[in-house]
Amino acid sequence: MIHSRRTFLALPAAVGLAAAPAPHNLRLWYQNAAADWNQAIPIGNGRMGAMIFGGVESDHLQLNENTLYSDEPGRRDIFLDIAKDRERVVTMLRNRQYEEAGEFITRNWGGRAQPCYQPMGDLHIHSSHSGATDYTRELDISTSLATVRYAHSGIIYTREYFASYPDQIIVIRLTASKPNSITFRAEFRSIHPNAVTREVGSSAIAMSGQVPGFALRRELKWVQQRNETKKYPEIFDMRGQVRPFGKPVLYGREIQGLGMKFDTHLRALNKGGTARVDNGKLEVTGATECVLLLSAGTSFNGFDKSPTKEGVDPAIRASADLKNASSKGYAALRASHTQDYQKLFQRVFIDLGKSVENQASLPTDERITAFANDQDPGLASLYFQFGRYLMISGSRPGGQPLNLQGIWNHEIIPPWASAYTTNINTEMNYWPAEVTNLSECHEPLFRMARELRVTGGKVAREVYKMRGWVEHHNTTIWRDAQPVDNNAMPAFWPMGGAWITQHLWEHWLFTGDRDFLEKEAYPAIKGVAEFCSDWLEDDGKGRLVTAAGNSPESTFRYTDSEGKPRTAGITMGPTMDMAIVREVFTNCIRASELLNRDPDLRNELKTKLGKLLPYQVGARGQLQEWPEDLMESDPHHRHISHLYPLHPGNQITKRGTPELFAAVRRTLELRGDEGTGWSRAWKINSWARMEDGNHAYQLVRNLLQLSKFNGTRYTGGGVMPNLLCSHPPFQIDGNFGGTAGIAEMLLQSHAGAVHLLPALPDAWNTGEVTGLCARGGFVVDLRWSSGKLTQCHVTSKLGKALAVRYGDKTVEISTTHGRRYQFDGQLRQS
Repeated sequence: MIHSRRTFLALPAAVGLAAAPAPHNLRLWYQNAAADWNQAIPIGNGRMGAMIFGGVESDHLQLNENTLYSDEPGRRDIFLDIAKDRERVVTMLRNRQYEEAGEFITRNWGGRAQPCYQPMGDLHIHSSHSGATDYTRELDISTSLATVRYAHSGIIYTREYFASYPDQIIVIRLTASKPNSITFRAEFRSIHPNAVTREVGSSAIAMSGQVPGFALRRELKWVQQRNETKKYPEIFDMRGQVRPFGKPVLYGREIQGLGMKFDTHLRALNKGGTARVDNGKLEVTGATECVLLLSAGTSFNGFDKSPTKEGVDPAIRASADLKNASSKGYAALRASHTQDYQKLFQRVFIDLGKSVENQASLPTDERITAFANDQDPGLASLYFQFGRYLMISGSRPGGQPLNLQGIWNHEIIPPWASAYTTNINTEMNYWPAEVTNLSECHEPLFRMARELRVTGGKVAREVYKMRGWVEHHNTTIWRDAQPVDNNAMPAFWPMGGAWITQHLWEHWLFTGDRDFLEKEAYPAIKGVAEFCSDWLEDDGKGRLVTAAGNSPESTFRYTDSEGKPRTAGITMGPTMDMAIVREVFTNCIRASELLNRDPDLRNELKTKLGKLLPYQVGARGQLQEWPEDLMESDPHHRHISHLYPLHPGNQITKRGTPELFAAVRRTLELRGDEGTGWSRAWKINSWARMEDGNHAYQLVRNLLQLSKFNGTRYTGGGVMPNLLCSHPPFQIDGNFGGTAGIAEMLLQSHAGAVHLLPALPDAWNTGEVTGLCARGGFVVDLRWSSGKLTQCHVTSKLGKALAVRYGDKTVEISTTHGRRYQFDGQLRQS
């Protein structure tokens, strides 16, 4: 019998007792405190995040709040008139003046750099426990509870940490095996120089501050060399010279008082002993137990409102959440947190096979290093569930979507601004949301799409003089929709919003929520369909292509009309553009028919759909990346954008389009198996769609390679010691892409059937997974042994027709309302 809902470790009846250790495939643990940020443990409640270092003499929690960004709404926008120059660029591209077109777009169609996601501050907890022994630091992802435990002078000290979504609070509980042994000093610090700490009660402190009103992710010399100084009057004068005190980061009066404000509060609830505030530090002496409650608020008041001129008082949110949590005991706070978290986490159970015990029990960093010997399938199970843990911790209804670093960042100018890069990374963050049964966690992305319809609609009207809405390859909390800075490649790519709408359509396919389709999905899809329709041009051969774009971040080599070798990135109708346009048109037509809406638009799209440039196979047998069969500048480039119709799309399938399917395989072979962490995750999904489990597993092995620290920085794609994805540096999308890829290896439903174990590798010879979701409203439980399916349960939530495929056999059931079907390994019902 398959356990359709496996029960994990629950809250102990008496919270004063330590919980039993979590199973190896649900536990990250270490024998030392974190030496740097990439070794720290992440916790979060969908809004607040913390990285736990776990030091003994000085513990350190680095803190985030996911609305805390630099800059203000609308400040990234500059005057652009793409409509005026469109025909000029199209003419250059038709004449194969690719490099010249790219240079023109760089000079005339580029915007400002994006604002940066900001850290809030740091909490330090100091003790005098030098020389501690028996140290462990762990994260139990079955309960979302982190723990540090050590011995000192014959006493066992324990710290427990969790971030509660129901109570919007971070909780730290300090206990000891001997009464009256808890003595420490806690203080706030912040990387922001204007932050100040104050007393807010006899046992509480608060820190307030203001993040930069301007933070530029570019060196000033770089801006000057590219003649882009006029875009940044905050720093440069009209002659392009740096203003007095000009610098990439501007605070307060340096930037007319702009900058979001924040407030974070800390209160001690101690049993025994004393608690007092001294010089802005919270001191607890001789307690038997102490619970620290941490709250936070910002002045963010919406994507379209200035946080300085129209912002809310951040202290109101922080004070209210702290007051609410303080009225509850630790047991109640932990119980509500555990119940809320496990309601989501326990929906899916996974067991990919038995690991060698002495390897599975290794500390996590050592376990990652040893994974290459293929004796620890449990680590892949842990990695899969860790991705779901991060999704629950980082993306909850009412919060912001996961950015490049999720919700965890410690730098004022983080890598790539910690923005929403929508040419792969933002979308990859949400690949596991539906299939791994975390549909609710998708909501922040849907709200971002709704808000982008406002800003992107303005850009479509004013910049392009076109219908609908658009978003380019990057946006932020202010929902900027213009092209970002840098250059034509990768910045000029008006397909970001269109790709995001795929997630709304997928949510409809998985859930069958007609109200969502009508009110959220269709308006968004219709808008990008209108934009894409207006963006098409005749390629001179009677086929419709996008007017200009790039295959994200990839360039090509070509020979110009004079026989000179050139390199460029911009063409008409790159393959990824055409795949997204084809998908958007198809989805819009289907939704229009279902809702009986907009027949004129539907007919327009149907007509243009039949004229779109088809996919083409190049001389190497590969799927062409551009309309012309061009050679990539980097044949092993990290992006595989032109394979979008294989994954995450569904236009190229093994049984539906065998010739194109073969071309995709050849493309993957040519691209190779290396790359950044998230690139390897992308390829897991692609090889899973190829139904090649062993090759997909090789990419799992590549992804689970430990990134090495050379004394200055981490090198090599894979994972950090804390299992977070390494680009390097840290970038969270690979975690979610890896989780989604493992799910794709076990279950697929994009090609008209619920396909069981489509890409099962030899390394996962025996196993079980329960609670995965399939399109059509199905929940699937699987068990296999010796590489063969032995049992399957399919539960229907919507009553739709069911087609189940295993190997070459397909079974069809016409109606399934409210039914749970059981199949054996031969797909015979039982």
